[in-house]
Amino acid sequence: MSAVASGTGQGWDEVADVVVVGYGAAGSAAAITAHDRGASALLLEKQDPAAHTPSIRMSGGIVLCMNDAEAGARYLDACAGGLVPEAVSRAWAARAARLRGWLDEVAPQLGLAHVAGPERPQFPGADAVEGYQAGARFRHDPESGMGRALFAALASAVEKRDLPVRWHTAARRLVVEDGRVVGVEVEQSGGPAKIRARKGVVLTCGGYEFDDRMKAEFLPAHPIYFYGNPGNTGDGVRMAQDVGADLWHMNRVVGRAIAWFPLDDGRPQGFMVQMDPPGYVLTDRYGHRFANEHGQAQLLHDFYHHLTVFDSDRGEHPRMPCYWFFDDRRRRAGPLTWTQMGAVGVGMYDWSPDNRAEIDRGWIHGGDTVENAAAAAGIADPVAAARTVADYNAGCATGVDAFGRPFESLVPLEEPPFWCVPLWPGGSNTTGGPRRDERGRVVDVYGEPIPGLYAAGELGQVSGMLYPGDGTNLSEALCFGQIAVETALDEG
Repeated sequence: MSAVASGTGQGWDEVADVVVVGYGAAGSAAAITAHDRGASALLLEKQDPAAHTPSIRMSGGIVLCMNDAEAGARYLDACAGGLVPEAVSRAWAARAARLRGWLDEVAPQLGLAHVAGPERPQFPGADAVEGYQAGARFRHDPESGMGRALFAALASAVEKRDLPVRWHTAARRLVVEDGRVVGVEVEQSGGPAKIRARKGVVLTCGGYEFDDRMKAEFLPAHPIYFYGNPGNTGDGVRMAQDVGADLWHMNRVVGRAIAWFPLDDGRPQGFMVQMDPPGYVLTDRYGHRFANEHGQAQLLHDFYHHLTVFDSDRGEHPRMPCYWFFDDRRRRAGPLTWTQMGAVGVGMYDWSPDNRAEIDRGWIHGGDTVENAAAAAGIADPVAAARTVADYNAGCATGVDAFGRPFESLVPLEEPPFWCVPLWPGGSNTTGGPRRDERGRVVDVYGEPIPGLYAAGELGQVSGMLYPGDGTNLSEALCFGQIAVETALDEG
């Protein structure tokens, strides 16, 4: 294998065949693939090892695979809703059909178990979708490892191959010579540096969920918040734009309702919300229900569409925030967030088992009646909120819900005190970024590949309109991390 070189002259501080910007799922797959094909790879990561929070570590660790490439391509194309070329979906499905085998080879210690299926079982080809997770238990078991176990296994594969990682190294600009991307300008603890890529630069540095300007410009409503990797600040979008890349999916997110609270240092933090066990109602700011909450409780990936509705008569988004009502039975049942995933899963916050610490922080608003809890949370019409919960409880008694909730989810709110939490549209990540083709090449506004530039993962993700199922993000990142590097080595 060709080694990474240092001090090579001509203004370059280091040289590798492939330079990978971002050390997460896509970056790991890219670097491993380069090594296993006999090339040198250098991983650049702007975070420090002690504060490394790639999306894969914060995730549930499920990876979407396919048992049939042709059927899988039909399913992905249906989920894309016309936003992704069929050739791209076909390339993803073909690689996803080989993904479990690749993981078994690269990280056999994972012991992958089949735990999930398609999120849209009514779409053609859905039977091809299989979600796998580390360990032999389902994601509700805190011992199953989640995304931490998956990334630890990939990181072990990176270390086993002696692949270099340059920590605390922030990529700032791409270097172009004679119309080709040939390297990256970076900022390190010791100052600026230039790193050359003989074969190509692969951008695997995530989306822009923590860049407020980009979110305000591109997302369908504002504000939208996220609980994913705080290091995802749009670096790859800016660098790709700077060299002429086209953009796509900039208005797409992997979304649902999330909680957004200030920590002790004043820094805001997003949290996944764990609405189950049943006994929940969501209202708008005027105290009215607006959707079937079961999808949110099941962590489906499209509920945020309900939240971003704009009321042109009032000139506002009446569901931003929306409000989650529950009773003390749910409060006692356990944390209101997933402690194995998200911010809590990587140690950014320690959520209390009975939610008492969060009540004391003022994150959870309570009252001896629903009306009082609604007033404490700031709902404009607390009386309407109380009436809404009463109507919901009546539906629980008859087994018929006004919004079609399944019978097993119809648990009344009847044990005081009652609680209310404001929730915002958001989720784990944005999916927009530089447009790419089926070979992982970043293309310009005319659809022509930009020589030497490739991308994978949440930066310009290829999932399109609807999220295909649990593990989509990780599947796409691992598949296109491999595809992008293979293309770079074949073309470079």
